[in-house]
Amino acid sequence: MISKARLSLCYVIFSICISCGVEKKVMRQTSNYSWFPFHWYSGTVSGRYFDKLAITLPIGVNNLKGNFTAQFDLGSNASSVYGNPLKNYFQTEQDITSFIDTGRRAGSGVDLSYKTKGFNIKIGNSVISDLWYMPNFGTTISKDSLNSGKPKLVGTIGADFTKNKVLIIDYPNKKMCLLDTMDHFWASRASYVDCLVKNNRIHIPLKIEGREYRLLFDTGASIFPVFTGHETWKSIADSTMNTDSLNISSWGEMVWVHGANIKGDAYLGTKKLSKGRAYYTTNKRLLEFNKQENISGTTGNAYFFNNIVIIDFKNKKFGIL
Repeated sequence: MISKARLSLCYVIFSICISCGVEKKVMRQTSNYSWFPFHWYSGTVSGRYFDKLAITLPIGVNNLKGNFTAQFDLGSNASSVYGNPLKNYFQTEQDITSFIDTGRRAGSGVDLSYKTKGFNIKIGNSVISDLWYMPNFGTTISKDSLNSGKPKLVGTIGADFTKNKVLIIDYPNKKMCLLDTMDHFWASRASYVDCLVKNNRIHIPLKIEGREYRLLFDTGASIFPVFTGHETWKSIADSTMNTDSLNISSWGEMVWVHGANIKGDAYLGTKKLSKGRAYYTTNKRLLEFNKQENISGTTGNAYFFNNIVIIDFKNKKFGIL
């Protein structure tokens, strides 16, 4: 007679073999896709180290020689390049201003932006030419460091990059690809939910303790499973526990956020997500953004570190494999 313990061990081994087999099959089937790599940006926030703070993509900028990266941020509806890190790659200020349409501007201060004419970003086989230039944003790179091996963060890749496309993010293997249309391979393998696309951004329906919340899927937010306002936070977080406070940077502004464990299980369709923490802010700019978008808040990469995510922006579907 086989013991229950041995049966359990056999089941675990069998499950691991099946899982490995499925992963190899997926890798074999998708080897011909036009994948491009991504990297995790790590760093310290409020004295705590995070190894997955943000996603960065290796990029090329015009014909400039340098090791350039841009943050991949689906919370932004537009792609941009930063003036401070790029200015020393040009011989004169006039060289860089020749790419700027001064008649089309938005924002002010560090958020001041101009439409560009002739700036191009290359990502894998894709080129983005509809860009904004932010002259006062980013960290200046000294002239003697322009060609050093360290990657230089010089821009943001926003949701305009994925407009009407199918985006596949393979988190475990740190790679992505874009398809013009959904194909049978991905359509038949993931669990999908219906979503809303507004201004190129995608809103997904997250259900917590039986109540549905519309959240913006924001790849620029890696450490927040749920990021919301105080009222929503009180209804989903275990506020009886000690809260966790972080002072984060949000487009040049330092913002305090406070978090605690989510009380109940979170679901995306029938897919049960891992336990996580919900954070809230009282920052008026961020809360006004939620109001304008008609969302309860945002969710990011944190729920999906071990998954492949498929987003069909054209047909408004979000899938998890």
